[in-house]
Order: sequence, then C-alpha cells, then structure tokens
Amino acid sequence: MKLTKKDGVYHVSFKTAAGKRRTISTKQSDREQALAVVKQSGIAEMERAAIAGKLSREVVGRILTGKRMTLAKAVEPYRDWMKSRGRAPKTIQENTITLTAWMRDMKIESFPPTAVTGSHIAGWINDADKARGQGSRKVALGHIRTLFAFFCSNGWVSADPSQAVGIDHSVLSHDQKEPAQRQPFTPAELDRLTAYLCAELEVIGQDMARVEQASEYSDHGRAVKLAKLGGKNSELFFWLFAVRCSSTTGLRLSDIASLEWRSFSEPGKIVVWMDKTNRRIEHPLTPELEAMVTQIPVNNPKRLFPEQHEIISDVHRRSLLSIQFKRICERVGIKGKSYHCTRHSAANGSFHAIDKDDLAKKLAETLSIGQIKQLLGHASANTSRRYVKPATGSSRESN
Repeated sequence: MKLTKKDGVYHVSFKTAAGKRRTISTKQSDREQALAVVKQSGIAEMERAAIAGKLSREVVGRILTGKRMTLAKAVEPYRDWMKSRGRAPKTIQENTITLTAWMRDMKIESFPPTAVTGSHIAGWINDADKARGQGSRKVALGHIRTLFAFFCSNGWVSADPSQAVGIDHSVLSHDQKEPAQRQPFTPAELDRLTAYLCAELEVIGQDMARVEQASEYSDHGRAVKLAKLGGKNSELFFWLFAVRCSSTTGLRLSDIASLEWRSFSEPGKIVVWMDKTNRRIEHPLTPELEAMVTQIPVNNPKRLFPEQHEIISDVHRRSLLSIQFKRICERVGIKGKSYHCTRHSAANGSFHAIDKDDLAKKLAETLSIGQIKQLLGHASANTSRRYVKPATGSSRESN
C-alpha cells in the first residue's frame, strides 16, 4: 500500500486479489487525515487478505498438481490429453488457439487453474465489444469447458467454473444471433467448375505430349519439365475428383484428401472413416467416380492423394487447400462460396432444379432428418437441419 499526493489530494494505491494495482482518492489534503481515512477503511487489511488469498490458491494448486501449475503451462499437457483421446490435430489446434486467446485477453496466463472463476470466463465469452456471433461464442465456451474437463480428470480443480457460464444473448445483435448461411453450389456452378478443370487437364495433357516429342530438351530437362507438368496434372485431377465426389456424397475436403485405396474394397461402395468425427460412413460409388478412381496412378500404397493428405494433416498448412479451391472458383467467376458448399449441394441431392421452398418441402417429404444426418455423417441432427430446412409441418423427424 502506498500513499501519494496528487493535485493537492492524497491518493492510496493497493494491490487487488488479481495482482493489479488500483488507486483511489482519500479526498484529504492533510497527510494525517488521509492516513486516518485509510486506516478506518481497512485498505491495508484487505490488501493483505488479497495477497493471502492469492497465496492460498497457489498452495492449493501445488497440492493438487504437485508443482506450480499455471494456465499457460497446462496447455501442452492438455494437448497431449486431447491427442490421447483420439481428437483430430485440427480440433486440438483450434482449441489451443481459442484457449491461448482467452488467457491472453483476460491476462490470466500465470493463474493456477484453481484461481479461475466464472467471471474470468463469462467476461470473455460475453464481451459485447467482440464481433463473434452466437455460434462462435458457443464453440469457444465448449473449448474452455474441455480444458476444465481435463483439469477435473487430473484432480487439479475441485469444481468447474465454466459450467456456471452461458451465452448472454442480451449483448448480441440480431446478426450475431443469426446462424451463418451457406448456399450450395448450383448445378450450373458445378458444371462450370468441372468444365474448367477438365479443360485445364486437357491442356496439361497436350503440353506433356509436346514435351515428350520435343527435340530441344535434354533428357534431364525433359524429366524436370514433365515432373512439373505431372504435379500440376495431379493437383487438377484431385480437385476434379473432390468436386464431383463431395457434391454427390457430401464428404468433407479432409476426408477426400485422406482417402485410402481400402475405401473402395467393397464393390459399388465408398467406405470412409471420417477425419473429424471418426465415424464410419458409406456411400454408393457412382460409375463416374469409379471411373475416376481407376485413372489415379498408384503413387502411394495407402493413399489416393498422398500430397493432399500431407497438407491436410499439417495444421499449419491445411488452409492451403482452401486457398487453392477459392482461386479455382474465382477463375470461373464464382464468389462467396467455399469448398464446404459442395456438402450443401449433396444435402440438396437431385432437387436443385426447383425453387428453395419447394426443395425444402420435397426433401422433408422424401427424407427424414435422421436419413439426411446419416447421408452427411453428422453427429447431431441439429447440424443437418442447417443444411435442409423443412417446410413448416412437413418435417419427418424419424431416424
């Protein structure tokens, strides 16, 4: 505690339980009177109590963890815990990014887990100044709850403060409450993508044939040129297969990039263990996709697309595939859509040609939410409802 004079008035500064220094005015110009006010207010005792409270939380933390554990130090064992539970690298990375941002923004990196209160969580999740929507806040809260599940499983905390925190909808605008809308690719857009990729593949094929027959190349120069063209050919063919596959089966980009030859071992089927949910899903293998699979050279004994699998498996590089696809879309004049929109095309099935209201009604009459959930490999039917919104009163909810 310190007493200082400013503008003729004495101020007292002290440390709070969070370790921050606060200053308030005694409203006294005489030092003796200022000291008397400080003594009567009990500031010194409260400061000592705050320090003792902080020390006691650290002692409890050391007793529970066996060392001086802080939130920042807990991140790495938390990542190992997530990995041991079979969580995908992307999931672990996304959780880590959220938790690191939370700790940094709330300035609690040095806090032991036992010192975290509900206000440390609610103050960040329900910050009215943040532009995050309702869905993003729910996801962030889920990440924090997973961290405290890890703490509880290790006995590092006796209670989970995140369970007392919810989304404060009063701080959200209308747009923040609305779920993000993704429009499926139209049949015309899918045809444009397919036509562009096929045309580019044809040009690459002609270039490769020209290089093979050209006399101006040395053997080494020809091999280098062909390898470069072959790499471009493989990339274009991957995207052609990915667009056609996802728009008919609804598979995610990560699942297509990770396809194994074993996925086609059952006649007439494509069987996939999904990267995100580790669920088994199977789809009929269309003649078009079957023909395309036979055109893929076996460059890897396990994977169809080893290069794309390597990229998608690296949490620091996986966004490269999304960037590649965005550029392809821009070249054919398609804006505002991501690869994920091909999954929405699959959800709409063969009913693209009718308007949206009729489409929703037709799907609701033809498929139950459970069937759509199975088709897309969703863990929750609520996720499926965002893809196809049934007309009022016509939804079939049976599984």
